[in-house]
Amino acid sequence: MMRTAGLLTRTHRRALRAAGLLGSMLALALPAGAQPAQPPALQLSPQLAPGSLATNQSQRQLLGALYEMLNAHPDVLKARSALESAGHDVSSAKGARWPSFKVGTSSGTASIGQGQRRESYTAITAEVRMNLLDGGAIGAGIRSAEEMEAAQDSVLYSTRQNVLLEALTALLELHRFELKAQVAAESAATIGQLAHVEQRRAELGAVGRNDLRRAASRQASALAEQQGLQSQRLDALARFTRYFNYAPTGSALPDLQVPAQWLPASEQAALQAAENHSSELRESRHMIERATAEVNRSKAQRFPTLAGVVAQTHDPKGVLYNEGTRYGVELNWNFGNGFELRDRILKAINELQAQEAQQEAVRRQVQETASAAWGRWQAGREREAQLTDAVREARTAFEGYRRLLEVGRGSLSQVLDSQLEMQRLMLEEADARYDQRINGLRLIRTTGQLLPPQLPNQWLDRLFDQPPAERPAFATARAPMPGAAPDTTPTAPAQPLQLRLETRLDPALATAPQNPTTHHALRW
Repeated sequence: MMRTAGLLTRTHRRALRAAGLLGSMLALALPAGAQPAQPPALQLSPQLAPGSLATNQSQRQLLGALYEMLNAHPDVLKARSALESAGHDVSSAKGARWPSFKVGTSSGTASIGQGQRRESYTAITAEVRMNLLDGGAIGAGIRSAEEMEAAQDSVLYSTRQNVLLEALTALLELHRFELKAQVAAESAATIGQLAHVEQRRAELGAVGRNDLRRAASRQASALAEQQGLQSQRLDALARFTRYFNYAPTGSALPDLQVPAQWLPASEQAALQAAENHSSELRESRHMIERATAEVNRSKAQRFPTLAGVVAQTHDPKGVLYNEGTRYGVELNWNFGNGFELRDRILKAINELQAQEAQQEAVRRQVQETASAAWGRWQAGREREAQLTDAVREARTAFEGYRRLLEVGRGSLSQVLDSQLEMQRLMLEEADARYDQRINGLRLIRTTGQLLPPQLPNQWLDRLFDQPPAERPAFATARAPMPGAAPDTTPTAPAQPLQLRLETRLDPALATAPQNPTTHHALRW
């Protein structure tokens, strides 16, 4: 740091000499009476910006991948294709109201005249037909197709929510195993420092080597656990890549916090919001409306249909037809075989009853999911708080046993046991922390706050704009003094610093004391 301060001070002097030389040259170049322009001045920055360019870039990349995933994920594309297919069915159903065109030809031989003379013929017929009355079958078909399209739209919305929930869960799982692997690694380092001190004491003859062997075994166990957690982290990384379509490199991924205003105030509010915003219930309602329209269409097919027909037949030899255009009205009444229409109506009614039963099942499932999500979130919050207190107490006990070991009133086995208990609680606290965040995501997914139907601008940015939660402090080992146990006081991780642009230079820096032990933070 002293070398850095010296470099910055020399930089100050060079900048000031360059500024003075530039001012002298400008004074010679200006006409008499003109005031030279004041050079910009350096100013001391009161503090450095807490954020870093790397973190901001990582957050922007993650958010860009999130928004792209909501439109380009394979499951979303599949649901959108089904929606577009349902839209084509709506167009086809509406097209039944328009006239239909038909062109046909026929050829053969026919007996003509009194002598029953046979003569070949070839005729071409063009026909235009339009339904005038159909008993409501076309309208029912249109309603059925429209309700099916609306149901597919609800399916698309559910798919987007599920994909977003799974992607954010994959991000939290990656954070979880990164944190747990870090806990295991630092625990192994702490045990290594304790074993080093115990080895020195054993070499001096103060203690035996049983505790030293136990420390070596405990360190190997912590390293093995670290490797297992690292393997799970690689699995979580592969899952993250599957959803976000890129592998994070370099800077750490941004932390995720569920905004407090997205969470319901009570269980009753959660149940009400879940029932009001459930895409599954909305899909079920559309399917009931579609089944009702199918019943109406089946019943409408029992009535006769009336169609207007315009036909033109061209028979060059005039064997069967005379030239001219025929205009007429056709009345058709399809009785079938007496059982076909009845079975079709009964089938449509049974389908409607099945959809109504399905809606009740979906409603109960939505209430169960919302109630369970609320209960898990409440219990998870209490579990996280209790484990945080347990980690704090375990860390205090570990520090106490370590100090007893320093003054020769304790044993290494006691320190190792307390360290193992602290490590176990820290791993459980990490699980509780990320389980609680996943529970929060599932709760707001159930209440419809994770992805509103009309997505506001930068809605998902709020997941990463929340103040980061305090991570558990680790008992990191520092280099021990000869013959003393290591100090494992928790230390906070260093925050990345960021340089900011400043438009002015302060001339007071020219008279600032050049103390090499003083550290100046510059803004350029």
